Amino acid sequence: MQRILTLVLLSLLVVACGHKKDAQTFEGALEASTGQNHSVVKLYTETGEYVVYKNEVTGEFSAYNMAKWDRENMSTMSQYMTVAVNGTDIVKNLLQHSEYVNSGYYEPQYSTHYESYEYYDYNCDCYLYENRSYEVYMGERWVDTSHWYTFYTGGGFRFDNTSSQSKDLDTIAALKEEVAEKFMAHKLKSEFSLSASRAEELAKLAGRYQKLENARELTQVEKDKFAMDALGVSMNQVEAALKQKAEGNESNFTELMNTAAQVNNTTPEQIGKFFNEMVIDEL
Repeated sequence: MQRILTLVLLSLLVVACGHKKDAQTFEGALEASTGQNHSVVKLYTETGEYVVYKNEVTGEFSAYNMAKWDRENMSTMSQYMTVAVNGTDIVKNLLQHSEYVNSGYYEPQYSTHYESYEYYDYNCDCYLYENRSYEVYMGERWVDTSHWYTFYTGGGFRFDNTSSQSKDLDTIAALKEEVAEKFMAHKLKSEFSLSASRAEELAKLAGRYQKLENARELTQVEKDKFAMDALGVSMNQVEAALKQKAEGNESNFTELMNTAAQVNNTTPEQIGKFFNEMVIDEL
C-alpha cells in the first residue's frame, strides 16, 4: 500500500494504513500499558521508521521503531517488547530541541483597475457601456514563514524530519492559517507549475481537509470527495493505480495522470513529478 503526501494536499489525502496507522495503533497499546496519555510529536524521521511520542503526564519524549510493530498481529506492548531492543528500537529520555528557521518568499502584488467603454449594439440600435477589469503589477511583498523547528536527540540518535517535504509540513503547521495557505499555494505554483488560482483552490482544500483530519478520522466518502476535487478521481482509483504501477502495469496510472492534469490545468508530466516526489512506500 502507498500513501500520498500531497505536499499540501500533502499529508492530506491520507490512506488509513501504513506508517501513520502504525503510529496510531501503537499509541493505543502504549497508553494501555502505561495508563498515561501519549501523543505523536514527530511522525516521520530520517532515522528509519521511528516515531517520537510525548508522555503527556511526565513530559518525557521517547522514540519507538515502527519496523518492529506488526499492527495486524500485535495489540500490546508486551508483544512489541519480545522483538524490540531497548536502546536501539526503544530510545527514551530524549531531549527536545527548538531552532528558529528564517524562511519566506516574495509574493507578487497586483492592483485591479476598472474601465468602461462605449460600444454600439445593433440589437437595440443604441450605444451601451461595458465595464472591464485588468490587473496591474505593483511589485512584491515578503511573506514571512519563519518558525520554530523541533527535533529530538538521545542515545546517539537524532530524530529529525525525513525529507524536505515533511519539513514543509512542519512549516505549515507552525504558521497561522492565512500565511500557511499562502505558503501552500506558493509551493504548488512554483514546484508543480499550477496556475495561481488553482494553487489557491488546492491550498484552501488542503486546509479544510487538515482541519477535519485533526478532529476525527475521515470516512472513505469524505476522502473520495477531496480526491475528486483535487485530482478528478477517487481514493480507491488512486490506490489501485499505484498498486498496479508497483506491479509493472502502468496503464491505469497513466490514465490517472492524464485525468489529474486536466483537472489541474497542467501537464501529465508535472502531475507525474508530483506523484514521484510525494508518494512514499508504506509497506
